[in-house]
Amino acid sequence: MSNASQKPTLLVADDEEEIGEIFRALAEDLGFDVTCVNEGSEVVELVDRMQPTVIALDLRMPGTDGVEVIRELARRSCKAAIVLMSGMDQRTLSSVQALGKELNLDIGGTLTKPASIDAIESALKPYLNVKKESRPDISRKPPSRKLDYGFEVLYQPELVINQAVNSAGEKLLVRMQWRMDDGMIITGLRLDNWIKENSVGKGISRMALDHALENIRTWSGQGFSPEVCVSLEESLLLDLDLPDMLGEMVDRSNVAREFVGIEIEEDSFMRNRTSIADVLSRLRIKGFRIVLNVLGEGENVLPYLDKLPIDKININMSSLSNKPNFLNNMETEFLYSSLASLCKQNGLLVCGDNINTEDQMKFARKCNFNSIRGRQISAPLHAEEILPLYTDGELKNPREVMV
Repeated sequence: MSNASQKPTLLVADDEEEIGEIFRALAEDLGFDVTCVNEGSEVVELVDRMQPTVIALDLRMPGTDGVEVIRELARRSCKAAIVLMSGMDQRTLSSVQALGKELNLDIGGTLTKPASIDAIESALKPYLNVKKESRPDISRKPPSRKLDYGFEVLYQPELVINQAVNSAGEKLLVRMQWRMDDGMIITGLRLDNWIKENSVGKGISRMALDHALENIRTWSGQGFSPEVCVSLEESLLLDLDLPDMLGEMVDRSNVAREFVGIEIEEDSFMRNRTSIADVLSRLRIKGFRIVLNVLGEGENVLPYLDKLPIDKININMSSLSNKPNFLNNMETEFLYSSLASLCKQNGLLVCGDNINTEDQMKFARKCNFNSIRGRQISAPLHAEEILPLYTDGELKNPREVMV
């Protein structure tokens, strides 16, 4: 790796020699020492010998393709930053990028070929100076709205309506969405299915957490300290190394663990109760907040409420739309109120999720929930929109916001 007195080094791996020469000309002008290679099978050996600062890696090369190279670099604990290139669609680039993140590689941006001069320079400029280990500059402005490799992170505010002792006053949920090549945005269940089909759940979860940690630091420097919850992919929750990995990741970001919540789905828990409970126990011991999302009146998880290592339950209220006159239905109110009461007896907070109408909000208040979230309170927002929402007092007067 380079130091303050040396030029950063760039290894360009592309079977098209003209692409390599374009990179060479642009990168040398920027201040890199550049080496080009045309065979995928040569990349790993060169990386071992050169220890480059950056690798610009084409996914389609003779000999060994880009995915095989990435897996081998991960096995060798490569420390170089990697910029992925391909003439294929953005979905493929995004999937490989998520895979690299999952394998703990330093995956930077992506370049769709043919790439413009400006795009190449923008991808390389962040690596001109060696990054020094230091505390993050929390005084900087929040990151501007942008789409990274098709992936975007939004934040949905939660409105506290019944403050509990020792509970954070402001809470946010990370919501993810993905912009496809044709401009279509997928989110929710469609995004979950897309992630599973492409086997990139772990990488996506890591990217979402990275984004959240960056913004927690930024907000704390502005006097705003919310608890931010991130949903983790099910296979991560079965990984016994997850608590240590998350602890190290959060500590490196200089964020207090108490500001990070982990949300899990009821069906994931029910499928893997013993294994997930083991991981959740260690996460909670390490200081993370644990939240369980339940459906309906929570009948499936009721037998476990006094045994689960969790701090809070989110009750999905969308099913209320199928219950006529639910606001004045004593039986329905009793079921939800009883669940809320039982949770509180076990020291758990209760949030009404998917509150999308004024009647649902009134119902959650009647049932004495601690907090509520959904379109009635606020649609998911970009990071730079969050702080004004609180400082302007807009959350105190929630209104219907259509997504």
